[in-house]
Amino acid sequence: MPNSTAKASESESDPEPTAPASLPDRLEPRDGGFRAAWRGHTLESAFQPVLSITHQRVVGYEALLRVTDAAGRPVAPDALFAATQGEDAQQLDELARCLHLANFVAQNVQTGWLFLNTLPRSARAADPAQAAIDGLCRHFDFPHERVVIEVLEQRGGDEPGSFVDERPPAGARDFLVALDDFGAGFSNFDRVWRYRPDIVKLDRSLVARAATDESNVAFIAELVSILHHAGTMVLAEGVETEAQLMELMQADVDLVQGFWFGEPDASVRVASANAPALAQTMWRRFAEYRRRSEVLERINFGSLSHAMLRGARVLTQGGTLEAAAAAIFRDTRALRVFGANEQGEQHAPSIAAPGVGPPARLAPFYPDTDSNWSRREYFRRALAAPGRVAVMGPHYSLNDGELCYTAAIALDFGGATHVLCADFPPEHGPRERPRRRTED
Repeated sequence: MPNSTAKASESESDPEPTAPASLPDRLEPRDGGFRAAWRGHTLESAFQPVLSITHQRVVGYEALLRVTDAAGRPVAPDALFAATQGEDAQQLDELARCLHLANFVAQNVQTGWLFLNTLPRSARAADPAQAAIDGLCRHFDFPHERVVIEVLEQRGGDEPGSFVDERPPAGARDFLVALDDFGAGFSNFDRVWRYRPDIVKLDRSLVARAATDESNVAFIAELVSILHHAGTMVLAEGVETEAQLMELMQADVDLVQGFWFGEPDASVRVASANAPALAQTMWRRFAEYRRRSEVLERINFGSLSHAMLRGARVLTQGGTLEAAAAAIFRDTRALRVFGANEQGEQHAPSIAAPGVGPPARLAPFYPDTDSNWSRREYFRRALAAPGRVAVMGPHYSLNDGELCYTAAIALDFGGATHVLCADFPPEHGPRERPRRRTED
């Protein structure tokens, strides 16, 4: 509830922002918390735990708006905001944050962040709404460093010069910033560059695809890596199954939330009741997941590596590239075989498997002679460990326009170093998608 001592100590000469008097006054006590009325609608708060995978515990709570109409029927918050324009939307936005902070403080939650949603146009450094957020923290005597301002994705809401452009570096902030719904709607990397957030939240649509297709898993892992390089933590929302959680842990996501850990509830204690126990089991579940994954990797990569070694023996014994390709095609579903010199230069055409031909849409890439593959990681790794098979992927194939794995092995014969390479379809790789692996 509001901190009356802090409120009474404020004066007209105090430069600190204060909460607009109309906001706390519009809250109505209910069941140990608060609700608010807005033009025939009732507004209430619900909270959902946010967990750190690394720290195996709840580290924050997202405040969610729950709306009912005059007849008690639920109304989607997005629909309410969509029907509210201009200054009214700003006032509704501010009232919701005041309501959430009051309900959170009333429950005496001593640790963890509080994620408060805000519209993009409310997140400008010079906007009175920013001062209102600071004022609410002062009014409720709530530490700024426990606030995560979560900027919602909104068409036309993000404009250059807003929010973080004018803020101090992340290390000097007294609160955190999160970007919501990344990967959906109009969200893009431009928002990351402009907002310089502490946290980026992956949209639940990406999470839902995590355990359905290997290419989706690979995409999410690369996306997480890029966001980490941009200097932000990654939070995945909408985690509903253990399979999704395992894929997200494999992708190195930092934070997670979703029904698998707990459904939103007005009570923080109820919402997070099961989360601590589940958090303590995450790594045990992940260890079993990795154990199964490694067995599949050994099986899949083992057969692939044996085929590459057969092809290598053909070359080192004086055989042709065509003969080496035939040895590789014999027991695998390899798409094509090609060779390169120590500088990565391919001068002879690739040898495609029977029935595999170049797609017409990639015709400008053919013939594929005089290519240079020295930038590819499979090539560099093969050169670094001659005689061993390096397998990389999945990655985009410039030969097929599809995802593939590429295996490579460096060989010394004929007085020079040669690298034998072969592309394989994704199903020939591990179902659990390791990023890289080298086999004897």
